[in-house]
Amino acid sequence: MDQRGDRRAGRARKRLLGRVAVPLTAAAMLLAGLVLLAQPVSSEDFGWFAYAPLATRPVVPQGLMFMGAETWTGVAFIGVGLLVLAFWSGYRTGRQTRDRDDESR
Repeated sequence: MDQRGDRRAGRARKRLLGRVAVPLTAAAMLLAGLVLLAQPVSSEDFGWFAYAPLATRPVVPQGLMFMGAETWTGVAFIGVGLLVLAFWSGYRTGRQTRDRDDESR
């Protein structure tokens, strides 16, 4: 076996690793983000006591949600995973177009 054969095998392994490792890493980040978002949200109680309340019952704002560190981390993982998949998809599309142009010449 000559050196050219070894180089081609190394390039093929590198291409396969690039084709598989990047999307698998991005998918793992998406899955980790979804798992973090699926965790139950802890309820927070807060209040003050400076004045007598104006209402006869407690005022609870509807739709107010406090996001903890786990939730923000999940959102960040999902965002980064989607960005990596978008970059990888564009890169692969560009490489395929360039490879087709090289073959047609």
